[in-house]
Amino acid sequence: MLALARGWFRRSVFKTIRFLKHPRKLRQSPTRRWFARHFLDKRVWKPTQHTLSGGMAVGMFITLQLLPIQTPAAIILSAIFRVNIPIAIALCWVSNPVTVPFMAWLEYAIGKWVLALYTTVPTSPFPKHLPESMVEAWIVLKEHAPVMLVGGIILGSVVSLVSYIATWSCWEIGLRMEVAKKLRDVKAAAV
Repeated sequence: MLALARGWFRRSVFKTIRFLKHPRKLRQSPTRRWFARHFLDKRVWKPTQHTLSGGMAVGMFITLQLLPIQTPAAIILSAIFRVNIPIAIALCWVSNPVTVPFMAWLEYAIGKWVLALYTTVPTSPFPKHLPESMVEAWIVLKEHAPVMLVGGIILGSVVSLVSYIATWSCWEIGLRMEVAKKLRDVKAAAV
């Protein structure tokens, strides 16, 4: 059933790509040419070892940046780096209301530790509750946002590198296991 659904999805995506990449359609505007060059490339939709690993890296980096525009950022970065767009989008949703408090605390702790090495860090504690007014929220954001930004960039870079290497390695192990199984099957058939 999964293979049937995967085949249908793949066929529908490629039919749409063929329609949109038609030369007559692409010559109509420079925006369409840019869109086709970045988003309609088959490599960004088909999972290969490189595109899947890159999509994991982009998705993990973006999910650790606690921004309200994670999905559009993941789509644009995935298209620019020519990595798997659906994987990057799916990983953006790792940062959900259940996981955000832990991720925010971790980013804040890492950012505070790194900034303490080079400059002064905020002395007021991170608020446990949402501020009552917009003025209080702005003051808290102004003081603590740089710390969280630095922590998010550092944590995102490390986690994306680890996820790229882990995904690449898992794909390679799976590929080698598949080849070994085929060799065993060939040897068993020859006997």
